[in-house]
Formats: sequence, structure tokens, C-alpha cells
Amino acid sequence: MNMLGVYLLLFIAYTWYNRKRTRPIKKPEGSLQRIVGLASVKEELRHYMDFIKDKKKYEQFKIRLPRGILLIGPPGTGKTLLVKSLAASIDIPVIHTSGSEFVEKYVGVGASRVRDLFERARREKAGCIIFIDEIDSIGKERNSRSSTSEHDSTLNQLLVEMDGFESADNIIVFGATNSAQNLDSALMRSGRFDKKVFFDAPNKQERAEMFLLDLSGIPVDVDVKADALSVLTPGLTGADITNICNQAKINMVMAKADHVGLAHIQTAIDEVVIGREKPERKASPVELRRIAFHEAGHAIMSFAMKHTSAPIKVSILPRGEAALGFSQSNPEDKKLFEQSAITSRLCVLLGGRVAEHIMYGDYSSGAHDDIEKVTTLVRQWFLTWGMDAELGPLNYRGETLDESMMKRLQDFIKGLEQFTYKILKANKRYIIRLGELLLEKETIVSEDIERVLPKELKSKHSV
Repeated sequence: MNMLGVYLLLFIAYTWYNRKRTRPIKKPEGSLQRIVGLASVKEELRHYMDFIKDKKKYEQFKIRLPRGILLIGPPGTGKTLLVKSLAASIDIPVIHTSGSEFVEKYVGVGASRVRDLFERARREKAGCIIFIDEIDSIGKERNSRSSTSEHDSTLNQLLVEMDGFESADNIIVFGATNSAQNLDSALMRSGRFDKKVFFDAPNKQERAEMFLLDLSGIPVDVDVKADALSVLTPGLTGADITNICNQAKINMVMAKADHVGLAHIQTAIDEVVIGREKPERKASPVELRRIAFHEAGHAIMSFAMKHTSAPIKVSILPRGEAALGFSQSNPEDKKLFEQSAITSRLCVLLGGRVAEHIMYGDYSSGAHDDIEKVTTLVRQWFLTWGMDAELGPLNYRGETLDESMMKRLQDFIKGLEQFTYKILKANKRYIIRLGELLLEKETIVSEDIERVLPKELKSKHSV
């Protein structure tokens, strides 16, 4: 046998092996009772799945089953869980795969897997759901920088297959993504992914219900109130809350307690949101003092600004990957932010760096994370949100900043920095007092802060 024949046999064997790697069709498991919220989404998807089970009810009105339904939302909002649970409740088999399983470096392998996927679905006479998680792995726009001939071939095959089945095949393709903007327009058009369903992070009431669900069946202290916990966790997803509750149970076991207490949950929230304490990375006494004054600057500005939330916890203990300390404000469940709230937020972010300069006469690299957040907010202020009076309500995102526009951004942030400097300079004694208290206790809470800072300073200033 010549070398060409050997390579051909190897390619056929590789393709056959990778076909076997795909997950088998199976009855889905799960319960809708484990999914809190998403009432309108559940109802909408239930109708489409009901079409598979009772299509005559819909066909008499010449209703066509959608070929594809795209689930769009942040990670952890329940896209995969909802599809599996709904399918289980209506008893529909599911082929669950991931977009990354179709990505290979050998041309033709991904396309053959797509063909095999749809062939298996068509063999299910009673109907079937194809669920492709992280569909952006194969569905991203063709001719982009990261696009390859293998990727384009795989995507083309997916487009062909979605055009090639009819309502009689009783197949719905579900795709899940958190970056729909990167998907190819041919995949998004009607006749392929006909419907787009959007998932959001849970609201306050839904978060409270999630805490009740995830903490059910175990002893919990009477001080633990689901409504209070939901206030502390705005913006977190269902997956985050499940993680928090699981970590709280771990904290309970590690503490050799017989029930979950409020301290176990509060520690779990800090660990999930900010990161676990890293006492072994504690800074030297000299650096720790600078960090204490830095965090005091954040806390004072958060306390003094009218359009920000008051600080509830400040710490100089290292956490997570790089944080040497943190200042945490009372979180808000907001979707819109006014100009006054954004400028106040910028002043709070600048407070740490400015406090360092007041105390030491120079800056350190410790404000790098604050500077990154400041940069993002300032660019959005000018280039996305249309909040600059001279530039007007135009979106400049993606455009290169010319010299005059860059100067406007610099003048804007310098003005806020001077405003922050003026407030903190006038309250230097409180920077020192809060800093010394942090060095003593390492972590302080709202009650400690309010004992140090004067009442007349609270929410006194606005930009």
C-alpha cells in the first residue's frame, strides 16, 4: 500500500473515532422546580417543545415548527438547565453537544460530525432536540481574523443541515451563547435560528427564591433571611448563588458547626464575588500601611458622595488573584446609571490613589485595577453613552481617538481627580484614623466606619 493509501486510512479511522466521541441520545434529567424565575421564557419554550409531542394541534393552523432557537444570555443564567428540564418535563430525547466538539485542525472532520449529528436526530421518529452549547465556537462570523478553512467548512455544513430538515422531521435545534454579536449573519437569519430568547440575571425576588431553594433541606440559623441575602447579591446569576450556598455549607463543615449561619454565607459571598482570603500573601508592614490608607480613601469617598452607596466592609487582607485589599459598598440593584451616579463612582475609584498621594506625595502601582475601571467608564461616558455635551449623543466606539478627543477625556478625569483631592485633603485626619483602624483590625464594617467618620460628611458632596 502506498503512502497516500495509508494517510487515507488514517483519516477515515480518525473521523470514525471522533464520531464516536459525540454524546449519545438520552432522556434528559432535571426538574422545572429546580429553576426559579424565567416564567415568560419557560412558557415560550414549552410551546415549541409541545409542538414536537402534539404537532397535529399546530399543523391544523399551518403553524411551522421553528428550526432553531437561540438562547442568549450571560453564563450561569440557566440556558442549559432550562432546555434539559423542559425536555424532561415533556419527555423529549436530547442530543447535547458543545460547539467546541466540532472544532478540529483537520479539514472535513467538523463537517462530518455535523452530518452525523443530524442523521442521528432524524432517526428519532418521535422527535428530538439538538442542543449545541457555546454555539459561537462553530458559529462565529466567517472571514474573521480567527476564522479558518476548517471552521468555515463546519459552519457551512451546519447551515446546509438546518436548511435540509422539515417540520415532519420533528427536530428543533437549540443553540446557547453569551456572545451573539459574533455569530455569522447567515446563521442568525429567519429560517435557521427563527427565534431568539434572552436570559437575564435574576432580580431581587428571584435571588431570594434561589437562596431558599439551595438552602432547603439543611439546618439554617434563624438569622439567615433570604430577602436580606438577595440584597447583598445584585447582578449575580443562579449559578453564582448555587455556588455561594454550596460554599456556605463547606464553611459550616470546616467550622464543625451543625447548621449554616449568617457568617458562613457572608464569607461565601465574599469568596465568590471577591475571592478567598490569602493571608500568606500579606504585604510587609510598610506596604500594608500604604494599602490601609488607600482603602480608607475609597471608603471616605464612598461615604461622602451623595450618589453612591455607603461602604459596608473594608479590608487590607489579600483576596483572589491580585487584590491586596478591598472596599465594598452596599450593592444596588440598578440597570440605569445617571450622570451624577457615574461621576460619583469615578470619584470613589480615584479615592485610593488620591489618598496615597496625600499621605506619601507619590503614587504606587496598587491602583492598577481602579485605573482600568476608570478608563472603561470614561470611554463609555464619551464614546458610547453620549454624555459629553460637545461630542453629543453619538456612538464613537471602535474609532481611534484623535488628539482633541483624547484631551477632552484627560481634562474630564483630571477635573474629577482634583475634586476628589479637595475632599480627601480636607479630611486627611479621617484617612489616618480609618487607616490605623484597618491596621489594627484588618477588616472593618459599616458600624466601625460610621464611628470614625462624622455624620455631617455622609452623602454631602456631588459633582
